[in-house]
Amino acid sequence: MQLTTSSWWWTAGAASVGLVLGAAASGLTRRFLRGERALAGSWWLGAVLTAAVLGLLGWRVGARGELAVYGFVAVLAVPLAVIDWREHRLPRALMWPQLAGVLVGFGVLCLARHDPAPGVRALAALAAAGVLFLVLAVATGGGVGAGDVSAAAVVGLVTGWSGWPQVAGALLAASVLALVAVAVPGARQRADNGATVVPFGPCLLAGALVMVLVSG
Repeated sequence: MQLTTSSWWWTAGAASVGLVLGAAASGLTRRFLRGERALAGSWWLGAVLTAAVLGLLGWRVGARGELAVYGFVAVLAVPLAVIDWREHRLPRALMWPQLAGVLVGFGVLCLARHDPAPGVRALAALAAAGVLFLVLAVATGGGVGAGDVSAAAVVGLVTGWSGWPQVAGALLAASVLALVAVAVPGARQRADNGATVVPFGPCLLAGALVMVLVSG
């Protein structure tokens, strides 16, 4: 996709907003981290990561209402990804507002456009992804946590708005990223049953970002 003058302004504008919101949201990272916070909770890390994600979204989505919804997801996704990467948990105090915000945002878009079809599909994808990961959580005996189930529901909702191929693509991309994460020593942990586990939340959120960027 060529970077036109219009898309350049959306990219720069979204990245600038991301710097401010990311720095502010780093306070959430520091609040919910239980361990060392010097780097993981730093304002500049949150600002840079959020600016990069919002800049990409601004470039790809542009002047569409979805940008506000995706941007909201991204602002909370950065603290969630950092916390999960460090401590293998996804705080419900961040996951549930994220899910609720997406539901409200997509609901507003459906009403404004008089087109409920994308919203209905997104809700169905939320249920499908959530149930799939709930089954995996039971089957793996702790390899998939409750936070991962919530993250999968968010990913299903976000990508389901675009279509079912995007839902499948996001989950596939997340699985590939999880396999890559196994090779990162700092990301691996041992579950109670002796299995190797990696933080799946960042992989899921990154998979959703990849599909949003691919599908536009």
